[in-house]
Amino acid sequence: MIQSFYTGNAGLSANREWLSVISDNIANVNTIGFKAERANFEDLISKSLTTFANGSPKNFEIGGGSFVGSTTKDFSQGSLMNTNTPTDLALDGEGFFMVQDNQGLTYYTRAGQFRTNANGDLVNLNGQKLLGWALDRNGNISGSIKEINIPNSMAPSQTTQITFKEPTNLDSRVNVISAPFNPGDSTTFNYVNSFTTYDSLGNPHTTSYYFQRVGTNTWAVYKLIDGTISPVDVGGTLYKSVKLTFNPDGTLNVNNVYVDTQVTLASNETQTDTTDGYFTLANLPVRGSVHIKSYTTGGTPYVVNWHDDGAGNIVDENGNSIGTIDYGTGTIRIYLLENGLTTDQITVDYLHSETAVAPVNVDPTQVTFSGYDPNNGALIPLTTTENFKEIRQVASDFIFYAQQDGYAKGDLLSVAVSEDGVVKGVYSNGQVRDLARIAIATFKDKEILVRKGNNLYLPNSQTYTPIIVPGGVISKIRSGFLELSNVDISREFINLITAQRAYQANARTITTSDQVLQETMNIKR
Repeated sequence: MIQSFYTGNAGLSANREWLSVISDNIANVNTIGFKAERANFEDLISKSLTTFANGSPKNFEIGGGSFVGSTTKDFSQGSLMNTNTPTDLALDGEGFFMVQDNQGLTYYTRAGQFRTNANGDLVNLNGQKLLGWALDRNGNISGSIKEINIPNSMAPSQTTQITFKEPTNLDSRVNVISAPFNPGDSTTFNYVNSFTTYDSLGNPHTTSYYFQRVGTNTWAVYKLIDGTISPVDVGGTLYKSVKLTFNPDGTLNVNNVYVDTQVTLASNETQTDTTDGYFTLANLPVRGSVHIKSYTTGGTPYVVNWHDDGAGNIVDENGNSIGTIDYGTGTIRIYLLENGLTTDQITVDYLHSETAVAPVNVDPTQVTFSGYDPNNGALIPLTTTENFKEIRQVASDFIFYAQQDGYAKGDLLSVAVSEDGVVKGVYSNGQVRDLARIAIATFKDKEILVRKGNNLYLPNSQTYTPIIVPGGVISKIRSGFLELSNVDISREFINLITAQRAYQANARTITTSDQVLQETMNIKR
């Protein structure tokens, strides 16, 4: 009879444990990424005896109550809540985010409340760093898994590649021009278009392309950087322009893109006053190619960026006329240096010695233009490779569309995360850079995961290896959302009532056993 007391007490203990599990679920109904627990009851045996009569088993089994042998986690998907914060992330599907503390220990979590710290690391509310793979400039995974870092600034990148893209078109109906090209005379070219390119320091430069129809299906293309002609470089030999020829269907004849006018670069030529404010170059310059990079007066040097506009004027960076040039004599006049001194000097780069040579074919996807830019008195080459392959010539309006790969320094404006876990930085220079890809871990048996608090899990064996994949493979990553707790409050209330009644019922078995024992004691009286 005493055994019934212990049986009832076991039932009380089991249901008390169940109440604890239910209470924990209800308490975490607002915990981001929380997964509900379920209590698993197991029975206790007080006595078990099996005998056989005529080959038939006779069982005599007395239960000893029950106990909570384990709990099971419910890893079903929780609802998603919109936060409008791009670094709040939710997993829509299987897996866990991987985060690492300062001691290098990796935890697993469904809670995606991340932000960037002062160093640019993506961290959760506990300061643990989100893990993933860094991406190279082409967006490919590079290296091993590590903390995801978002640079607060982007270093400038020099323009190296310029590609003319479809629907760029040269109108086949325009007139053929026989006059020599002169950037200062709009009658010597059919079209001109400009856009910005960048040097290695991120300084912007105006790059202009002039298109001159020189024959049937043939066009000459001249390039100017900040108003100064940029020659075509073929194996170290310079040419004034590149000529494009087109097939009858309007496509580029890739086997007949050529150069045929050779020029020579006079670099760092220093000239002294011939008369007050006048300087004479050693050679006759090509129009639009003169670039004055510095002048000295009274023994003091000054760095400048002056060039000729092709129309006989020397202009500054803002296009203001500060002198003249005579292309027939090579004489340069600078108003500023008409100061009574005859010791003033200028340092000049320019093209000269135009020579017609036999055509030299070039690869239309690898046309190299050379240009120069003064920075602190030093020459920095602005050499670019042009791809003309997609240019067409049909009877339609002129369309200009080109892409270049340079940019100025940029500061971080915002962070975005795509569904496949690619972390993107948006910078003030207009660049959107793929920086990293979030790593997602999953386990064949999620029950090996042990809750460590703070929405974190650890495997119960340090040697257990998770399956790690990039975001988007086994689950979508939703930026600007958080996964809510998957606790079903109505179900937990039903469980709460059930546990309460079960506890009361087990208490009644103890009370009843006590009453029966009391009656037994009364027999003696």
